[in-house]
Formats: sequence, C-alpha cells, structure tokens
Amino acid sequence: MRKLLQINILSLLICVLPAINGLYAQGVISGTVTDRDTGEALIGVNVLLNQLNMGTPTDLDGYFEFRNVPAGEYQIEARYVGYANIRMSVNVVDGEEVIVNLELVPSTRELDELVVTAFGVERERRAIGYSIQSIGSEDIDRSGAGNLLNALQGQMSGVQINRGGGGAGQGSQIFIRGFTSLDPSADNQPLFVVDGVPIDNSTIESAGRPRGMSNRAMDLNPNDIESITVLKSAPATALYGVRAANGAVIITTRQGSPGDIRVNFSHSVSREDIINRPEYQSVYGPGFGFQYDPNGFWPSWGARIDEVQQTIDPDLKYYNNWENSMRTGIGINNSVSVSGGTESATFITNVSNSQNRGVVPNNDWDRTSIRVAGELFRGPLTVAASANFINSGGNRVPFVNFMERLSYWNVSADVNDWRFEDGRHKSDNVTGTGTGRNAVYDAKTNTYVDNVNRLIGNLRSTYQLTDWLGIEYLVGIDTYSDERTEIEPGPLGLENEFVWSGVGGFREETRINSRDLTSNIAVNLSTSVNEDFGIDLRVGNDVFDRQIDLVRAYGSGFVVPRFSHFSNATNVSIAQRETQRRLVGVYGDLNVDWRDIVYLNVTGRNDWTSTLPQDSRSFFYPSVSLGFVFSDIMTTPDWWTYGKIRASFAEVGKDAPPYSIQSVYVAPAIFPINGQTGFTRGQTIASPDLKPERTVSTEFGIDFRFLDNRLELDLTYYKANSKDMIIPVPVSNATGAARFITNAGEIENQGIEITMRATPVLSGTFQWNVISNFTMNNNEVVSIRDGVDAIFLGDISAYINRPFMQLVPGQSYGAIWGTSYARYYGPNESPKDPLVLEKDRPLLIGENGFPVIDTSPKIVGDATPDWTWNISNIFNYRNWDFSFNLDVVYGVDKYNKLDQWDSAFGHTEKTLNREDHKVFDGFLADGTRNTQEVWLGQGVDPSTGRNYGAGFHRNIYRVAVEQSVEDASYIKLRNVTLGYALSGKLLERLPFRSVRASATANNILLWTPFSQYDPEAFVSAGSNLIGLVDLAYPGTRSLIFSLNFSF
Repeated sequence: MRKLLQINILSLLICVLPAINGLYAQGVISGTVTDRDTGEALIGVNVLLNQLNMGTPTDLDGYFEFRNVPAGEYQIEARYVGYANIRMSVNVVDGEEVIVNLELVPSTRELDELVVTAFGVERERRAIGYSIQSIGSEDIDRSGAGNLLNALQGQMSGVQINRGGGGAGQGSQIFIRGFTSLDPSADNQPLFVVDGVPIDNSTIESAGRPRGMSNRAMDLNPNDIESITVLKSAPATALYGVRAANGAVIITTRQGSPGDIRVNFSHSVSREDIINRPEYQSVYGPGFGFQYDPNGFWPSWGARIDEVQQTIDPDLKYYNNWENSMRTGIGINNSVSVSGGTESATFITNVSNSQNRGVVPNNDWDRTSIRVAGELFRGPLTVAASANFINSGGNRVPFVNFMERLSYWNVSADVNDWRFEDGRHKSDNVTGTGTGRNAVYDAKTNTYVDNVNRLIGNLRSTYQLTDWLGIEYLVGIDTYSDERTEIEPGPLGLENEFVWSGVGGFREETRINSRDLTSNIAVNLSTSVNEDFGIDLRVGNDVFDRQIDLVRAYGSGFVVPRFSHFSNATNVSIAQRETQRRLVGVYGDLNVDWRDIVYLNVTGRNDWTSTLPQDSRSFFYPSVSLGFVFSDIMTTPDWWTYGKIRASFAEVGKDAPPYSIQSVYVAPAIFPINGQTGFTRGQTIASPDLKPERTVSTEFGIDFRFLDNRLELDLTYYKANSKDMIIPVPVSNATGAARFITNAGEIENQGIEITMRATPVLSGTFQWNVISNFTMNNNEVVSIRDGVDAIFLGDISAYINRPFMQLVPGQSYGAIWGTSYARYYGPNESPKDPLVLEKDRPLLIGENGFPVIDTSPKIVGDATPDWTWNISNIFNYRNWDFSFNLDVVYGVDKYNKLDQWDSAFGHTEKTLNREDHKVFDGFLADGTRNTQEVWLGQGVDPSTGRNYGAGFHRNIYRVAVEQSVEDASYIKLRNVTLGYALSGKLLERLPFRSVRASATANNILLWTPFSQYDPEAFVSAGSNLIGLVDLAYPGTRSLIFSLNFSF
C-alpha cells in the first residue's frame, strides 16, 4: 500500500504541475551558441536562466529556446566543457521574442572557479594553499551509485573507498591519506558535513554475526546533492576542530532559485549479478578418502563423480550451490523534485524512493527520502532552512553463516531444495536428514530487520550589517532511531525434526537513538586595506552535543513452537548503554591577499571538550597556508597558462571517547540473579591524566595549467604525524583489568598525490576530457609505549589458526599476521626482520616430506596498497555523452577466508591435485635439499601404502595462514555510461524542458589474482580490519537504465 501511495503521488505531481507552470507563460528567449574563433555551432551547450531555474541544451545547429518566460530582466548563462562560461543580461517583454547569440571562448576551465571550504565558505580555488578536490552532481549521476561514498570511488587522489560487499544496503568505508589512530575501535573516517551541519556516518554492526549494515551517510539521496568537496589535510579542516582530524567531506545540497515552478523527475532500474566467481572443482563428490558417501559429513573429498555415475549411482548430480543459491539483484529508484520562487523567496522539495533486492536470498533494503528547503530574502537579511526525513532499512542476511553453510553443503544435494513438505528443513546430505544447516533456509528464516527513521535539518540566518561586515547563525540537528529485530525461530514442533538452534530459538531487539545538535555563530569581515591588499576575517563560536542511547533485549528458549515472542522465552536479559559528549570551540580564520597573487590563510581554534580531564580539556591548535600564483608576475611561454606554489602547516587536536577519564562499573550478562541486579568493575582502567592527541601536518604542492588550460597538473607532497594518541594498552591480569587508557604512540603517513586534467580533443561537436588521480601513501607505526610491544586490532574466525591484525612499531598499519611455512636459513644466515615472513626464502621441509608449519605468527601480508591510480574519460559528441572510469589498486594483500575454508572441504580447484605426487622444493634442517616424494591425497597412497590421514590440504595447507593471504591488487572498469539528451524540434514536440536517457554499467570488468568474490571486500564497514576478508557478500556488477526529464 505504501509503495502504491508513493506511485500515485508522483503521478499526480507529473500530471498537475505542468498545468500550474503554464500559468506563468509570457515571452520567448532564443538564439545560437558558437565558437568565437571558428564560428562553428556548438552542440549540447548547457544554456541556463538561473533566476528561473531553467536550462536547455543546444541542438545540432547550436540553437536553444526558452518559452513561457515572464517579463523581466534576466542573466542568461552558457556552460560547455572546454570553454569558459559566459553570462549576458537580457530583457524580456510581454509577448515578444528576444534573440541572443552567444560566442564561447575555448578554455577547459575558469581559474576563478569557486570551491567550498570549511563551514561552507566559498573561495576561489587559486586562493587556497592546500589540496582540495570536488565532484558535481553530473559526476554523481554518472556513477549511478546509491551510496554517496561509492560515488567518490576513483574520483579523487588520496581518497580510498572500501566496499564491504554486494549486499543490498551494505555500507562502505572512506579513508583519507591513511590511518591516523592506533586505537583498535577508533573511527579513522572523516567528518561528514551537509549544508554546514555535521552528520553521523558511523556503521553499527550487529552484536553477533556480521550482517552488512549501512554506513549512515547512505541515508542521503544522491539526487539531492549538488556537490561533494573533500578536505584532505589538517590545514583544510582545522576550523572544524577535533571531529575533522581525519579530514572532512563537505556536501552541498541542491537549492531552489527564482522563477517558474520547475519539476524534475528521474527514474532508474538496475540489474545486479556477481562480478567474480571463485573456481570450484566438479570432479570429486561427497565422501572421504576417495570413497563415495552421499550421507556423510564430507562434501567433496569422495570418489570421482563420473566413476560413481558409472558404477554406483547413475542419478548422481553435481550442483554448483555457490552459484545456484544466488539470485539476480534488482534496484528501482524514483525521484521527483519541485522548485521555484521569486526574488524574495525560493524553495525546493524532493521525494525519492529506492527499492533494492540483493543477490543473496531474502536480502533487501529500501530508502524513502523527503526533503524540503527554502530561502527568504528581506534586504540585508537572509533566512534559509531545510529538513530531510529519511526512512531506510531492510532484511540483513548473516552472510558469514550463509557462505559457511555453502562450504559444508554436499555438492550432490541441491541447496535450493531446502525443506520437506511438512516444513522441516532439509540438511546437507542427499536424503536431507543429516545435521547440517541449509544456507537458503537460514537466510529465509533467520531474519534481521532494521528500520531507521532519521531527520537532518538546519536553520541559517545571515544579516549583512554593512557592505563589509556581516553576521550569520546556524543551528542544525541530526537525529535518528535505529530499530532492529533479529529472530531465530527455533523448533517448529514437528516429528523427527532436527533442531539446529542450540538455544531453542531466540529474539533480540535493539534500539539505538542518536541525537547530534550543532550551533555555530560567526562574524564575517571583508575589506580592502588599499589597492594591493585585501582582508577577509571570520571569527565564531561552535558548539556540538551528542547523545546516544542503546537498549538491547534478548530472549531465548521458546516454549511454544513458532511463537517468537519475549513472553514465550525462557531466558530474558536486557542491557543499556548511554553516552553523551559536548564540544565547545571558538575559532578565527584570516585571509590576506596581495594583488590576487599571494594568498595567506591563518586559522586558530580553541576547543573545550567534556571527555578530557579539567586541566587538559582546553586546547588550541593553529594552521597556516600560503599560495603564490607566480605566473602572474613572471614571463612564461605562451603555452604555459598558469602556475602556483602552495605550502601549508597545521596542528590539530583530538579528544577522547566518552568516559575515558574515570573507571566505570558495568552490569555483567549473568545479572540479574534471582531478581537481584549487580555491577562489577569494567575491564578498562581509565586515566585521569589524559591529554588531547596531536597531529602535525605539512603539505607542499604545485598547480600548473598549460595550453590555455587544456592541460592541468597538480602535484602534492604531504606528511602527517599523529602523536600522544589515546589508546588502550594491555596490562597485567594482576590488576584485575585487561587494558589501561593512556596517551601513547605515534603513527606517520606521508605520500604524494598527482592529479591531471586534460582535454586532448576540442572541437565544436566533439570533446574528450581526461581526469587522472595517482596516490602513493606510506603508513608506519612509529612507536607505542615502553613495555608495550603491540596493539591487537582484531582477528576473524578460521577453520584453524586465526589470522589477525596488530600494530607493531616499524611496521605498517595494514600488517596481516598468522602462521606460515617455515623458511630455511643456513648456519651463517638469519632473517632480515624476525617479525616479517621472507617469502622468497626456500622452505624448510620436515622429515615427513611436507613443509614445516611455523606456529610463531609473522607478518604474512600488508593490506595497505603501494599505490592507486584511476583515470576517467568523458566524451561529448553532439547530444551524446560517453564516459568510463578505470580504477587500479596495486600492491595490497588480503587474507581470503573462503579459500582456506573451501580448500579444507575439497571444493576449490586447488584441491584437484589430490591424486598427485610431489616433491616440495626446499631444504631439510641439516641443509640437504629435499628429495622425498609425498602424496597429496587422503588416507592410504595406493602406490606406496603410506597412510597420509586427512591429507595435505587439511593437515598442511589450511594450517598455514600464509597460504590464504593473496595478492588483492585489481583493475576495475567502473561507471561506463552512455547518455543522450533530446534537443531541438524533437524536444519541442514534447511537454518537457529537457529529457535525457542513459545506461550505466558499474564494475563491469575485473582483473585480479584474488580468488575470492571481490578484492575490495573486508569484515564490515565499521571495522578497521581491512586486511581480513571474511566469508563476505559477493561483490556485484550492475547495469542501470535511467530516464530524467523536467518540465
């Protein structure tokens, strides 16, 4: 019913609003757009009447036309890639046509381009002394991404986006210039700001099994976004204070403009399937030791399937259950916006709905967004307000369990045949009466549904006291409730039923209520000292308050079958956690320019935070940046258009998590006992002597423009050292605690970024634009604390010998640790670094002829890439546009749990050598080269009679974590888009101002040595375990068809 109502509302708007719009029809503006140098007509030029929020592309003859224009004076603007924008005043008289012919001058981009900086202040790009990059609504539209983070993928240097997988509604991570904290639970992601209001982008995973939850920025509707700007360095983000220590993502939403009511409608439908399928063997069937056993535990260690079909069971089939259990993902998106206004007031409203069905059975996610914004102008006073209500959520399948159950599943049993007629679920053998849980049954019955209701709003007022002095005030709110229900049904009360729920079924309800309040008041001064010097000064006060309340109720052991209710549970427990923090800051931002050539920016901020001790809760941090446009005072060749040198320095602070300065008592899960509640001291010892973290950052760069701006090159070197980090360090068990919070450690990030923009081809009918971004970041843990050798980040379960990540001085943040094959060292040889596995060394072979397992963990891989490079190509020909993005990540390792798991069960193609004999290349302990031949199969070798037990793959291969750490470098072809915009006489026959159709293919091609589904996958979007790929959701590729029109 709700979906039907949404469709009816959209239909009503589409039908009624054109009639309303027609009431304002008065005059006509028409004309042509040509190249000033050649006189050639330009096709597809975007011609705008900004006061009326109207726009149209030029047709094949360079012709454009605006009808129904009310009488009055307007600014007409023409925008075209490869040419400088042009504006002209026109006066429209009732019932008359005004002819305007525009000539564009070739130039890839205007040097006075405005970019959004801290607190939403717009500045000329040439005036900025640090690196900054942004994308517009066109780039977001081309990506076809439902998650804003994914729209940034491959668009900027220094920005790394990690997708958790291909689940519907599954979140992503963003990191800017590496990791900046040694705290395992710290959020290394940047601050998100929407129209001046900081918003929450956290990812709160389920308490038990990972479910692929959303990062909260995914709540935003991409159709609402006008631009996204990324502030990468401390000088760029210092004004935001402690919250932007990891950078900032500044989002500006679309606003209304004076003019007729305008309606924009967009519709898209997408199809998803798996991008990369692991290679599974179909030669061997169920059983063990080459013996056929259709009802045993082992799914793929049996006899050859073809031999069984010929001698034992001619009806035996092989099922590729990894592929058969998946489905085609579907997405449908609809969005309609209405905007307009007068010279004294403007408005815009947008209603959108997104419905997504994932490739894993029973996984779905929907989002509905309603946004209203407006501005009121009364002389020197401007008042603006916006409110965005979002409802999102869906059913989250326990993907780790799903993939795990597929590994256990018998390859001769169809996983989609998952239950008997009486409702009992079938197990993993041919008869369906074993003890294994069915993956599809689990996905359909073990539900985890989240429902998020969110409100993001702001009220901003600006008063211009004089032409050089103004004051503005902003108050904003970001609040949401996240309601989650997980149900494992337990016994159904059927005869001969196998109950796989060890607790007799359970229900868990989680309620998360979050509220962020922001208040910011600022005074702005802008004046010129004389003809040479200009000054802009901003001073202000910033207040941020956050409250989070989490309540979790758990009940297990249902008495009455099929009644999953707390009143039916034998064991019920409730837990609650409340946190609150407040931050108050004052800041100043001074900009001085000399002749628009030299630009100096100095900022300072002092914060008072509630999470630090009284003596250290106040702290100050400065920044300074300098930009010198040397090309304006130097004689350069004609082909050298522009040159700027920039440098910056900043020191930023960071406070502690709530309740870090006092030890707290907690309620253990065993309480209440006999109705009596109780508390015990927590496992963390707080410190009353904490002080703020400090990050010192320096940056140097050059910006060059050549060939009348047809070639641009931006080079940046940066270095950032984070010190005195607030981290939990291990302590002796004798203290009665596990960890102690203190200031300790240092981590360093340094690297280079290269951004290149070029227009190789530029003519009246065809343009080719290229944007390339290269990043190389070196991350190192410099120190921790005397007496502390390592900080444990975390691990994931494995079939045996868990891989883990930990931080050790002198090593990378991305170090992956685990067991390995021992290496041979001669009498006078020793490891270069005893902590790092030397993979190029020869193996140490045991007396049994197999590699020796080194159970002492070593670094077996590094999950931080050596470098990344992406290149975007955009082609425009007449009314057609075509674009694609190539994304390259090189030198990154990841642990592939699916390989370890499936190899242990005989599923992977790697296990096809099970009947082979092999001599492992290496040395025995006495230094002699190994010559012993061994069998890789299970049980007794028919040629020698030697019993090999469970065999090489189970006894040796799966035990060494090293074997499942793979090169996860990749090349991905993303965002391949072909679009066409109607214009000219064809458009005139339709009741629309503009029409555009497009098709987009995302992640269409993948080249990688990684054998899992997707090399981008990791544990979850809320985790720092970037090098450990659990049994994750398969990565997906999508095909999207879109239609956009306005009237």
